[in-house]
Amino acid sequence: MKRGDFVIIVLVLLVAGSIYGVKWMNNRNEHYAQGDLKAVITVNGKEYKTVSLTKEEQIIEMKTKFGHNILKVYDYGIQMTYSDAPLPIALEMGFISRPRQQIICIPARLMVEVVNPDRSIDDDDELDAVI
Repeated sequence: MKRGDFVIIVLVLLVAGSIYGVKWMNNRNEHYAQGDLKAVITVNGKEYKTVSLTKEEQIIEMKTKFGHNILKVYDYGIQMTYSDAPLPIALEMGFISRPRQQIICIPARLMVEVVNPDRSIDDDDELDAVI
């Protein structure tokens, strides 16, 4: 390995590390209390239901023309426990409990996203438009 190769590898690692560090700092500065967060469930791009993430257990059974899924709310988070999709990859996404985390089931056209309702609407990280 030549000296130029080593310099390129170090530069790439520094750029990747700085991008990761900036994202980590932005997510770390968001303040919320347990119980403040909500999960927005959308089916086929339309809002299906919004649930508060509480400590108490709650089962959400969803039967749509796209499929059958079961979500479980507990310990201030949410997890998909059943999906009739051919490859239930959404079950492997696990338990989510922090803002901007998502569970996506493509065959069922289902998306679950944890949001902070107290967050500022004028936030620069939010989506402005879809083209």
